[in-house]
Amino acid sequence: MPNPIPTTTTSHPDDPIPSEPEQIPQLTLRPAQSRSQPEQSSPKSSGESIVWGANSSDESEAPMTPATEPDHTVDEVIDKLQDLPAAVVNFTGQSRPRRASTTLISDSPNDIRRILGEGETATKLISQCCGGGCCLLKTLAPDSSSPNFVPVVIPDNQAFRSLNLQLGPLALDSELTDTTPLPPVNLSFEPLQSKHVKHVSEVHKMPPTFVQPHPPYGVYSAPLYHARELTKPGAEKRTIHFDIDVTDYPDEGGVDFKVGGAVGICPPNSQELVDELFHLLCVPKFVRDKPVTLKTSTGRWPTIWGEDQARELLTTRRELLTWCADIQSHPPTKNILRTMAEYAEAPNEKKILTYLCSAQGQAAFCDLRTTSHFTVAQLLSAFPSAKPPLPAVLSVLTQLMPRFYSLSNDPHISSARPGLPGNRRLIEMAVTIHETPDWHAAGATRTGVGSGFMERMAHAFITAENEGTDPRSILDLRIPMFRGLMANPLSKQFGGEGPMVLIGAGVGMAPFRGFILNRLKNANCANKIWLIQGVRDAMLDELYSGELGDHEREIKKVVQSRKVKVGGSNEVKYVQDEVRVQADIVWFVINALDGRIFVCGSSKGMGEGVEESLIDVAMQKGRLSEAQAKEFWAQKKEDGQYIAETW
Repeated sequence: MPNPIPTTTTSHPDDPIPSEPEQIPQLTLRPAQSRSQPEQSSPKSSGESIVWGANSSDESEAPMTPATEPDHTVDEVIDKLQDLPAAVVNFTGQSRPRRASTTLISDSPNDIRRILGEGETATKLISQCCGGGCCLLKTLAPDSSSPNFVPVVIPDNQAFRSLNLQLGPLALDSELTDTTPLPPVNLSFEPLQSKHVKHVSEVHKMPPTFVQPHPPYGVYSAPLYHARELTKPGAEKRTIHFDIDVTDYPDEGGVDFKVGGAVGICPPNSQELVDELFHLLCVPKFVRDKPVTLKTSTGRWPTIWGEDQARELLTTRRELLTWCADIQSHPPTKNILRTMAEYAEAPNEKKILTYLCSAQGQAAFCDLRTTSHFTVAQLLSAFPSAKPPLPAVLSVLTQLMPRFYSLSNDPHISSARPGLPGNRRLIEMAVTIHETPDWHAAGATRTGVGSGFMERMAHAFITAENEGTDPRSILDLRIPMFRGLMANPLSKQFGGEGPMVLIGAGVGMAPFRGFILNRLKNANCANKIWLIQGVRDAMLDELYSGELGDHEREIKKVVQSRKVKVGGSNEVKYVQDEVRVQADIVWFVINALDGRIFVCGSSKGMGEGVEESLIDVAMQKGRLSEAQAKEFWAQKKEDGQYIAETW
């Protein structure tokens, strides 16, 4: 079988950010044997970030997730499943979406049918399970009919209700076993050693100097030159275009911005979220911005790149919460829940939090962790009596990592565009605003860390511009960014004069804009480019319409997923449908000298669908079997002719 389409965003192992990969759990199906393991107690890099290597090269490859070895105790599992409460092992009654599991289940079809029954599928099982086998641990519920059963009082607040916890029968005296150990506090705040030491914090403009993504790449505070919204009002997802001034970007060993490359943005947490967290943790206002000496005993936190060692740094509490701790985009861990339980004063809240960290509450914790990402403030608001000290909270939070965005231009062409004063050099990119429901009010939403920061910058710029002022001179808006992903797959394989098919959906269209503009400027290659762009509604969210040169109508095909088919017409709905319609062109390009096919967009739905459509094209035009078609595209990917960058 060929390797799956890459699932990183705009990354490449040639130059990734160092982080410890998440441990991939084995699927353990022994109900009474497994024990909850203590989680890493020191702040760590997010397992969802791009993995960088210190000695990376252009020839390195991304590490593949190993398949989990199957457990051969199926008969024992079936017997155990029959004895477990139906409320705990529920493979069919819940349809809430989950994040994808990192664990693969593999066994013979007969064994799978024995577990699931004839009416179920393995896909359905995986979609409703985190993959760790945790729902099969010690899940026997207490006897709620006993006269001694005193149920735990559920906290009556909106934040707790927003968690949608499925606790089941739980009493104040319920016996809980295998509870996660209390994580150690591995940092402390101490007064400055000398009164003559000065610390000037620009916390709302740029990160502290010790936040360094990857030597020799430092974080550069780039001026925002311009911002404009690409989508129209009513679009389901809003996308904003940014021009960022990198004229004064420092020279870093000859590495330059390249078409198809990507940059890292180091976004801060919003000031509102940070202040809310300070308030919930009862941190006085007079100490929030007071310079202190931070001492850590282990780990690389609060830096991004560095050795696992003790550190002593000059900083403030606000700097750490703003730039170094992920307080809203990481799923809750047992370590944060166990820390909250230790400091919860209300008996019912302490019991619930402890339950979520125990073997008996493993299924409830699994359900909580695999639904949505909750903010730390949301968890603290749900259990208002839990007031852990700030060092204890920082010790169990993950590192706030950079976000990566592909360039949507050829940097050399942007530098030469008319009307650009003073030989300024710009890089351009498009950012889609990620929104999720917010617990504070019905219908309210909150934005992601990276896209939310970029949206705030764009809003300030556009508002000032509409009011008739010059945002560049009045506001001095800055984007903390770094260069270093100029050898990602799209950039590395772009080049030559061979024909290209560009397949993208949503913001995946952005890097292709730079490809097309580069080609049209440097060669008469309009007849060698075909773009298949997927949008929901061309009237609302078609990106960069009218900005692809004089040949735009000839080279571009827009596919609208919202458009309804009329009668018996063959109008397509998704990009993968158009790939099948354009089978002749696809087959010509992939077999042409120096021909390349690029795919960029979401891996779920679009990425998977395009891969299937390409296999169909090879089967139809090349008269290949399915296995041969898969091998064909795997070889083209290895040869650098089929390049897929999806997330």
